[in-house]
Amino acid sequence: MVEVELKYGEKAFYANISDKNLLGVISSKNNPSIENPIPNLDIGYAINNPVDKSCFDKLFDLNDKICIVVNDNTRITPSKEILPVLLNKLTNLGIKDENIEIIIAVGSHRPVTEKEMEELLGKEIVNRLVVENHDCQADDLAFLGNTHLQTPVELNRKFVEVDKRITIGDVALHYYAGYTGGRKSILPGISSLKSIQKNHSNLIHPDAITGNLDGNVIHVDMTEAAEKANVDFSISVVLDSDKEIVEIATGNIFASFETCVKKVDELFKVYVDKPADIVLVSSGGFPKDINLYQAQKAIEQAQTIVKPGGQLIVIAECRDGIGHKVFDTWMREYKTLEELSKQVQTNFKLGGHKAYYMRKTMQKADIILVSELDSELVEDPFSMTPSDSIEDALELAFSKMGNDASVWTLPIGGETLPLITPS
Repeated sequence: MVEVELKYGEKAFYANISDKNLLGVISSKNNPSIENPIPNLDIGYAINNPVDKSCFDKLFDLNDKICIVVNDNTRITPSKEILPVLLNKLTNLGIKDENIEIIIAVGSHRPVTEKEMEELLGKEIVNRLVVENHDCQADDLAFLGNTHLQTPVELNRKFVEVDKRITIGDVALHYYAGYTGGRKSILPGISSLKSIQKNHSNLIHPDAITGNLDGNVIHVDMTEAAEKANVDFSISVVLDSDKEIVEIATGNIFASFETCVKKVDELFKVYVDKPADIVLVSSGGFPKDINLYQAQKAIEQAQTIVKPGGQLIVIAECRDGIGHKVFDTWMREYKTLEELSKQVQTNFKLGGHKAYYMRKTMQKADIILVSELDSELVEDPFSMTPSDSIEDALELAFSKMGNDASVWTLPIGGETLPLITPS
């Protein structure tokens, strides 16, 4: 018998699984550079040594007006650590604070509050520089043409009209763009709502999946938008599960992104030899399982290693309920994947995409949910089976799949992408 720890909110649950059933415990890899620091994990060193061999100091003229795009608080980008180093280098070049502005790339998310700005960037920087939220519905956005998919590239006008443009972002797995970071600072980060909706309407494409860029039309579309944006310098980072920086790549927005993608693959993609009848997954505890909307990421990544017709046991506290109004509404209104697919393509709304992915997973496997959600809500509209404990959930799953059913466990499903080794 093997005991597996699975986080649930701020607690830990334990599952006991027979050796004959358990295929293994899947987790992301350890990063050797944490024990043996290397120079390029120093922010200043990375800025001075771009991956494309460009020279940071030679990019700027004394009187340049500069716009820096940073992520909002839905990302874990360490902007507060990066910005002081970057600004110090700009100051040393003689560039004055009044010529530097920061735009927070909220995309179609809500604006960041003043208190959140201080937490995100540091109080000193908020007081020192002009900091603004991007407004995806502003009436003065700059149109730069269409992508080949006819997505209008409508961007924040201030960003477009300055002399030099810098982006800061983290690169991580993303379930339809393939990865966050890089070109996502532009689309959706500082794009119009119309641009975002048109781009995201392509998420039903079969190659628009987690950890994939090859043939991913959403990624290609975002890249075309970023090409039109003419970013001069980009700082990309990768963080581990403890939010420690494990990679920094600077320079060209695409080259720095690609460098970080390789690190993400190295750490967070885990290959296994076969799928299981049962997959037991935890989002990784609070705040990753604060609501069902957030927990869906773990469900999406766990479904890659469950057999068709298998059982997904999901451990997610969901103390704040469903977590997104559109997600909730679309699950109630559209009961089939076909209906959701049509809505995504014709009437995309942020939040609805998760309903699409949830229904898509349900076509492949049954979902048993251990959570604090009301049982009736879990059953309808969310079409899952509620369970009071891991023990009961496992008993139910084995009753459906047989006593010899195989099991994979995924303790931090929100960050680890398990994949079947190609034959």
